[in-house]
Amino acid sequence: MLNSWYLLLYVSQIYVVDSTDRDRIGVAREEFQAIVKDPLMLSSVLLVLANKQDMVISDSSEHHQANRGRERLSSVFGVPFSSQKGAMSPSEVGQRLGLYDLKNRALRAVGAWALTGEGLHEGLSWLAATLKDAHTWGTSVRF
Repeated sequence: MLNSWYLLLYVSQIYVVDSTDRDRIGVAREEFQAIVKDPLMLSSVLLVLANKQDMVISDSSEHHQANRGRERLSSVFGVPFSSQKGAMSPSEVGQRLGLYDLKNRALRAVGAWALTGEGLHEGLSWLAATLKDAHTWGTSVRF
């Protein structure tokens, strides 16, 4: 299931995408583009969290082990299980969302794993530093 929720923080947007859901990335792109084109969001800082980066698979034995783990999580959380191999990289998620086509915006795509919090510190630190720099220099967040 594609998790594409967004949180508005005055001048920033955090958009979380299930990077294993290749079938619905087009829907996520449509939602993302609608949000970033909203007049209230035109100068917002954009952070995309490409979730489920733990599903990046390098060989078949890891793939089978990851599938067993995903099956268990699927049954616990009631989310559909997909045996599709691996997750999209953060840069691929950003590209498919059209993130890099946006001009004059501070933006970044970061890999994350919600179950452990991996990647969240990196993404939120970048967001805080970017917002602080904009405030310090007394500029808009448009770069």
